[in-house]
Amino acid sequence: MIPEHRLSSLPTAPAALPERRAETVVFVLFLLWLLWLPLPFGSVEGWARAIVHTGAFGLVIWLGAWTVAGRAHPILPAGIVPGFGVIALALLQLWPSAPAFLHTVDAFYTRQATVHLTALVCLFLVSAHLFTAEKRCLWLGRIFIAWGGIFALYAVMQHFIGQGSYAAFRKLLATPFGTFVNRNHYAGFIEMLAPLAVALAMHRRRGTDDDIRWLYVTAAVVMLLSLALCASRGGWIAGTIGVLWTVILGVQSHRRRQVTTGGLLLIPLGVAAGMWWMGIEPLVNRLQPTEDLPATADQVARHVIWKHALTLVRERPLTGSGLGTFQIAYTRVDTANGINRVEQAHNDYLQFLVETGYVGLTLGLIWMGWFFRRARRIRGSAAGSHNPELRLIRIGAFGGCVALFVHGLFDFNWQIPSNAAYFVVLAALATAEGQSTTADHSTVS
Repeated sequence: MIPEHRLSSLPTAPAALPERRAETVVFVLFLLWLLWLPLPFGSVEGWARAIVHTGAFGLVIWLGAWTVAGRAHPILPAGIVPGFGVIALALLQLWPSAPAFLHTVDAFYTRQATVHLTALVCLFLVSAHLFTAEKRCLWLGRIFIAWGGIFALYAVMQHFIGQGSYAAFRKLLATPFGTFVNRNHYAGFIEMLAPLAVALAMHRRRGTDDDIRWLYVTAAVVMLLSLALCASRGGWIAGTIGVLWTVILGVQSHRRRQVTTGGLLLIPLGVAAGMWWMGIEPLVNRLQPTEDLPATADQVARHVIWKHALTLVRERPLTGSGLGTFQIAYTRVDTANGINRVEQAHNDYLQFLVETGYVGLTLGLIWMGWFFRRARRIRGSAAGSHNPELRLIRIGAFGGCVALFVHGLFDFNWQIPSNAAYFVVLAALATAEGQSTTADHSTVS
């Protein structure tokens, strides 16, 4: 029989071990859910969008239940406040007794958009909590890079042998690329992941561990090659800016012995060689002006849409036409008599201004200001962890978000559920606190 004083000295399992295992299971399901999102055309169809919302709300319900049970102490980032502000504005737009200047022009579309925005805010909140663990940040960055490389390789193959079909099963009438109906949406997706690979391609490791850097170089080449091949001009601009931003921040934020730029030179060389081998004629054609615009919705001249959208802003400048109602409000100012159906403004900022007015735009700018201020901390040594790989992953996530910020000037990637979800997750990763999940209190940052 072991004496009582000896029993007290025996090692015991941590009390929080089951909770940690449960959070690991949730994180794995979270990753699988994220990997699935771009597969069904970017989750744009109703059934796929329902899965997006179910996943986001399920995650926040889990986090709430664990918080009530005292098993989790979630991070409450200040960035969720503007999101709740836009949700409150949308609810006011749906209020039956709202004055005419506030009421939405179509309650059905505003309800749909409000549910979608709420799901994204919930996803941001859960992601901020999950990324308090540094290992999860590392795993997410590595898996996103691997997934981006595989996804881009499939997209290139589909481009040459799919002949406008998705997985050789479903024929599409648009300009598909990869699993997306529109090449611009594929570009928006891949330009968020490519900076992660570029960032880790700069990480200098010791000994044979440094060989993995060439896998990141390969992944970056494949992703950027597919971005060039998809022939999205907005994607070219946004992807270039995102990658350059990542390289500049990576070099500035690390000591020379931690960063190497030699491998980076192989990335543009690899992309150029790939385009030369596959043929540069499609790229040259995209740079030439189009003589006759086909009568399709996505070919309506952007400057025409923007001109009419500004008319809508002048009509309802304060609170807009209602969240998610652009396609309904636009019919009032459409001079084409409905020949072309315009559902999006091809400028996310302008569309948000039309739908929520200057009140919503102000809330959006407040969030962007918070995001850039928080993400700036990754430059210095005080940015969360001193782990150089983790800091580079955050820089890559920041670069991916910057790319989508730029692309928002030309297209509507934030209207695509999968792209919006990836942007929210990367934004949470770029601004992650890097604290332990075993903290004894909630934090507002």
